[in-house]
Order: sequence, then C-alpha cells, then structure tokens
Amino acid sequence: MEASQRSIYNPALETALFFANQLKKPLLVYFGLTDKYKYSNSRYYSFMIDGILKTKKSLEGRGIKLVILKADPPDGAIELSKRASLLVLDRGYLRHQRHWRRKIAEQVSIPVIEVEGDVVAPVEAVSNKAEPYARTIRPKILSKLFDFLEEIPQLEPVKSSFMLDIENTWEEERAQDYLNALSIDKSVPPVQYYESGEDVALTKLKLFIEERLPIYAEMRSDPGVKATSELSPYIRFGQISPVFIVKKVLEHYPYDDPNVKIFINELVIWRELARNYAWYNPLYNEYEGLPSWARETLEKHLPDKRPAIYELSQLEEGNTDDPYWNSAQRELLTKGTIHNYIRMYWCKKLIEWTPHPKIAFDIACYLNDKYALDGRDPNGYAGISWCFGAFDRPFPEREIYGRVRKMSSASLLSKPNFKRYLQQFGKTTSQALKGI
Repeated sequence: MEASQRSIYNPALETALFFANQLKKPLLVYFGLTDKYKYSNSRYYSFMIDGILKTKKSLEGRGIKLVILKADPPDGAIELSKRASLLVLDRGYLRHQRHWRRKIAEQVSIPVIEVEGDVVAPVEAVSNKAEPYARTIRPKILSKLFDFLEEIPQLEPVKSSFMLDIENTWEEERAQDYLNALSIDKSVPPVQYYESGEDVALTKLKLFIEERLPIYAEMRSDPGVKATSELSPYIRFGQISPVFIVKKVLEHYPYDDPNVKIFINELVIWRELARNYAWYNPLYNEYEGLPSWARETLEKHLPDKRPAIYELSQLEEGNTDDPYWNSAQRELLTKGTIHNYIRMYWCKKLIEWTPHPKIAFDIACYLNDKYALDGRDPNGYAGISWCFGAFDRPFPEREIYGRVRKMSSASLLSKPNFKRYLQQFGKTTSQALKGI
C-alpha cells in the first residue's frame, strides 16, 4: 500500500484479498515509511501517518494485518515477498513511484500484479501519447467514463493474518512516535484545517454533495465562498477513490447537471490530463518540459523590465508588495492548500518577479512541494506548467509574458466575495499562523 492509502474502495486491496482467498492464504498489507522524500517535513508526514493509522485500524476490523516498517517502500516489499505467494501493488504515476514498482518487479521471484486505483480511466486506456490540451483528452476519457465506474465488492478474508510474526517497526500506535523517529524537517508544522483519514474524506464528500455541489458551477472560482470539495489532500494521499467520488455524486445528481459536468471536468478530465502529462513527459516537473513555443516566447521577453525582483525568502514568507499574492502564500503556509483560482494568480506572478521563467518555475515547484498537502503530485506539476503555457493556447503578445496568458488582479477583484478571502488571509504570516 503506497499510493492508495485506504481500506474503502481500494481496487488493489480487494484484488489482493480475492487472490488470498483463492489461495487460502492470509493477506498482509505492507506500508513502507521512509524519510528520504525531497522536502520531507512534519506537515506531510503527520497527515500521512494519521491517515495510515486509521486505515490500519479499519483493516484490523476485517481480520487483515497492516505492518508499518521504516524502510524504502520497494525494499520492504522485496524482503516480505520472500515469504509470500503473490504480490499486489497499487499504482502511482510519479517518477519515483514508477521506479519503485520496476525495482520490485525485477527483484522478486513471485508473480506481481499492479492494480489501478489512482484514476477513473487508466492513462494508457485513454491515450498512447502526451495529450496537449484538455479538449483533446476530454472526449477520450468521457467515451470510457462509465466503463470504469464499476462497483468494487468488499471481500472478507477466509484466513486472518494476525498470526503472522511480522511486527511493526514501532511498538506504539501514536503518530508522534513515528514522527520522532524520522529525519524530517520539523520547521514546517502540521495544519489544523485538515484532519487526516478516509473517514474525514467521506464526511467532506457528503458535505460537498449536500451543500456545495449545487453552487459549484457558479461559485467555485470565488475564493471567498466555500464551494469546492476540499478533497485534494485526501485524493493526493489516496485516502479516497476518485471512482467512489464520481459514483457518489451520480447517486444524488444526474450526469447532465451543469454542476456535475463541471466537477467531473475538474476531478476527472484535468486530473487525468495531469497523469497523462506525468506518464508521457519525463520532464513533467521541470521548466524544460514546457512546450517549446511557451519557453521561446517567455525567453524572448527576458529583457523586459520587471516590476520587482523578490528573493526566495521574501516569497516564502509572503512578504511582497502585492497583498493578493501575499494572501495566497499565507493560505498555503497556514492551511496547506491554495484556492485553485487564486493559485493561478499566485503562480503566474512569479514570472514577473524573477529574472528568468525557469527560476519562477522552480520556485513555484519548491513552494508547492514544501508546503502544499496536495503537492508533490501530478496535479500540482500540471497546474504549474499550465501557468507557464502548457495545455493552453498562445495569446496576443505582451510584456514579460510574451504569448503566455496573463492573469491580473482585476480578475480577482471581480469576484463578489474576494474581500472575504482577504479578511481571512490578508494578515501577517505570524497572525495567520495563530488564526488557522
């Protein structure tokens, strides 16, 4: 269990349990906890560990043992497989996740099965190439959407795995004990806004369907209104299935409801375009991975005078002369996410404030990877790349941006409730940290 960190609606888990029952063997679920991630910090790890401990307890209620070992995920899987009959992997699309799975497949001597659980429609089932736009991948996904909205039966084990003599690296079940044993950055604190766990994700989904989805089409782009699902951290850590989300939405609303269509466009089309980008573009999180026209037009305007050049420390602390940008950065620092609409403004302004767009791109990735609970994910990298021209068309030429789309503060101020957003996050960083 690596990408799909949940006990509910988990195709890899249920596939493994099906084969365990067929073989009349116990099912062991393994989670490898490593502190070797880039930008490893207390924010990510506390959210992840809290969630996996809840999943562990949920699995125990089904007679399934989950063992947590301090190990690189592939190394622990390879070692445990020496005692196993079959190894089932969940699926991830990032570079290191693919490397882990290749390493496992090459080094174990038993059958290995990889099961999709991160998207609705598997990337290769949709397209065999990098798709340049949402409009090119949209019909391909939608034509297959209902083929993959299958019910996943929850099985029960015919044989308990509690008798297996494999102990967790940690004796205690407290998240803090796990955190204390890891060499991670303790200066980035956990956030209080998002409680972790698949149970919380299910509660948030229920709230979204009942209260927010009816206004989603109209209000999702207004940062001052709570109209979004706020599920991105839970989806990022695999604590809830995107297939499950779509099925639950369609239980309450018809497919042709405008709110449903727009939500599916965000959750499925754009999210799976991001996985297509990560799968087919080896430079998905690098400036050099952008379309050539975007890099060329941005670099053509390198001589243009910038309104300001900010140091990384100023940007990281949210101390620029732009109160709107500062608010977005303080939301990231304190809440662990940025509202998607102002996030575009936040990212694009970096192009104006750095001497080269590559520096701007790297800073956006750094801030996103370090502070965003939904960061270090194909969505984040595709979203940043969009701000630099990927998945977008060329616009009339202008200073600094060239033909890359610009976003001005006027677009933010046009939102009726934007002042409400500023009241919450337009504080100093220390004030904001105390208030979240």
